[in-house]
Amino acid sequence: SRRNDPRSALDAAVPIDVISSEELLSQGDTNAIDSLIAVIPSLNASREPISDAATLVRPVNLRGLAADHTLVLLNGKRHHRGAVVGEFVSGTNRGAQGVDVTPLFGASLKQVEVLRDGAAAQYGSDAIAGVINFQLQDDPSVRKLTAQYGQAYEGDGTSMEVSGVFGTQLGDEGFAVAAFEIRDAEATSRGVQDGQGSGGGAEGLAAAGFPVADPVVVWGAPEVTNDYKLMLNVGLPLANGSELYSFGTYATRDVDGSFFYRNPTSRTGVFEDGAGNVLFADTTNSGLCPEQPLPTSSFAAAETFIAAAAAINCFAFNSDFPGGFTPRFGGNVSDHSFAVGLRGAFANEVYYDFSVVNGKNELGYKISNTVNASLGPASPFDFDVGSQVQSETVINADFSKGFAVGNFASDLNVAFGLQQHNETFEITPGQEESYIAGPYFETHLVGSNGFQGFSPEVSGKFKRDSLGAYVDLEADITDKFLLSAAMRYEDFSDFGTTTNGKLAARYNVNDNFTLRGAISTGFRAPSVGQSNLQRSATNFSNGELSELLVVSATSPYAQILGGEQLQPEDANNLSIGFTTSVGALDLTVDYFDIDVENRIAQITRTLTPAQQATLLGQGVTGADRVSQVSFFVNDFDTNTSGIDVVANYPIEWSNSSTNITLAMNFTDTEVTNRGETISDGRAIEVEDSTPNIRTNLSFDHSFDPFGALVRINYYGEAYESLFNDETLPVITDGLFIVDAELDWQYSDRISFAVGAKNIFDNYPDEWTIGSFTGRTPGFLGAIYPLNHPAGLGGGQYYLRIKAEF
Repeated sequence: SRRNDPRSALDAAVPIDVISSEELLSQGDTNAIDSLIAVIPSLNASREPISDAATLVRPVNLRGLAADHTLVLLNGKRHHRGAVVGEFVSGTNRGAQGVDVTPLFGASLKQVEVLRDGAAAQYGSDAIAGVINFQLQDDPSVRKLTAQYGQAYEGDGTSMEVSGVFGTQLGDEGFAVAAFEIRDAEATSRGVQDGQGSGGGAEGLAAAGFPVADPVVVWGAPEVTNDYKLMLNVGLPLANGSELYSFGTYATRDVDGSFFYRNPTSRTGVFEDGAGNVLFADTTNSGLCPEQPLPTSSFAAAETFIAAAAAINCFAFNSDFPGGFTPRFGGNVSDHSFAVGLRGAFANEVYYDFSVVNGKNELGYKISNTVNASLGPASPFDFDVGSQVQSETVINADFSKGFAVGNFASDLNVAFGLQQHNETFEITPGQEESYIAGPYFETHLVGSNGFQGFSPEVSGKFKRDSLGAYVDLEADITDKFLLSAAMRYEDFSDFGTTTNGKLAARYNVNDNFTLRGAISTGFRAPSVGQSNLQRSATNFSNGELSELLVVSATSPYAQILGGEQLQPEDANNLSIGFTTSVGALDLTVDYFDIDVENRIAQITRTLTPAQQATLLGQGVTGADRVSQVSFFVNDFDTNTSGIDVVANYPIEWSNSSTNITLAMNFTDTEVTNRGETISDGRAIEVEDSTPNIRTNLSFDHSFDPFGALVRINYYGEAYESLFNDETLPVITDGLFIVDAELDWQYSDRISFAVGAKNIFDNYPDEWTIGSFTGRTPGFLGAIYPLNHPAGLGGGQYYLRIKAEF
């Protein structure tokens, strides 16, 4: 079989999954997110079809916690986080700033190691839910080239990709491995025409002859083009026995997705004046512009009305978008990382590893097919709205040495080290037209509609430094009993210090049965993005220009509303379990319990006239135009507990072999303290947005020259606030998804594979809320839950050819 090695490490004191590159590449997906979801039940990633920046960088969560509760390593070194702060993300990931995993592609990987346990005492911030280590390919003899074509059963979502990995030897023992991937993927659409709103929505307007797309809102995966990824991994032994190593990645992709539809009869501030009348820009101040609704009985009547108004210098955006418009939002995501290090041993057998890692994730946002309504007829339709950039540099000095201690069955291994971590979060302004208040700001919305550009006032570069020190002790006290302890101290330049510890033990009851457990404290430092994100959205209401500001927690706006320096989230982790081997069966069962306190949430408050006056007195310019302020606070507590089960059973037949793997996760999250921000709906979302039961059962059968893989995935019940609106609750029943693949080893060098993800084309149940039921009429065009981890794309097939040299 291609994948007969045990999935879980049976001799580890804590649960660890090791996923080979062969297993990752047999999922029909070469992107790391979907490949890992298919084999690790406690890992989930929502789809986020219309979630602003989260459409560009999907958040990934482990064990029901947020994306930034999982530490991501690359070759054992801390990997930089992404630049997206998920303000409009659904579920437990709302407000999180996690790692952009997409640039880490299958062809570049040797294996992925998933530590399902708290590890902040060893690795520092973020390692509350666990650690995912992406290990790059280091085999100098590897030479593979793969091409894959895929398409959804519906006929859309076509994807084409080519990837390769090539190794060579440097000297007698050194290596250099390079890998690449080139990929394009079309968008998918799983909604229906919008039948809600004035004039019967887009459906009614189309019936009256208005030019509207069908559907006007595209619910599905965004289009991804110019998706290029590169990797280089090098190791070079030196004359003194040490090794110089370096690795790096580079990736870039363009993403284009849909926003909501702007109806030409009812979009206030763009098409409509708030009283039901067409919104005109009186370009010559004639005072003659009509005040009446847009005729919707026929498109010809609407055209005649708009043309007559234009003749007397009354401009309406209906002339540019007679059927309304749907903004397209996306942009470019670029990501790179580079590491260099030296490892070896001193004469006294102290092992050392010195390294420097630099990484950067940048999102350049663009929005098109939209307007800055306040500019009137001078508005462009496409905008560069600015960018967010996350940059990090990590310097490590790590040491270890074994010491003989008394009657211990092994040396006491002492590992210790220092880490300097420099982080920068930057916001750069968009083009002026994307945020400026034009001459018609008193009646029209300001800024590029859908996503207002970053202005110079909210832009800036924000930095944080931290210094960490740790010590890690481990020894076999007896032949049966292993004990380890770790402690880590960190000092952050913005909020201060934190100290965390961990104890872990493993006891071999006999050769086939082992008990293991760990207890630890952990933390997640507030990200620099959460502490400093600033955005503005401008409206004209009650006769005045007003702004909603997203501000830093320490800004004057936040402070007058009770904001203060964000503090770390604190965690207590407990895990206990066993591993056993019974004949050919390998089985691991682990229980976990995670308390997280002071979790960070986003809060929105309205400024009173007195508070506005106070801010003006403090010299805060424009405070009189700000009506609402949003910022992050430490607010609520949760408890997450559950059980992970992994079983592996290989069967050898006379002329073939079968490997059966069962991986199951049960997770239950409870909000134990709601704080100020957790409403009833939000509590349910935190607790139930990811399925409480996930199961993967796979059968991998090899009968040379063929191989067959069948994987049965089960997703338990899940909750969603549709469109992030708590008044639209959706509960999705349990769902089975079956994947299958057949491969043929045509020759020693060439193999072919055909497969399908979701082979039976299963979808989540169409949702039912009040009078909006399924396809009749399809509220905003959506008929399926939008962020279910199983997705709403239906079945898709793929063909793959692989050549080895």
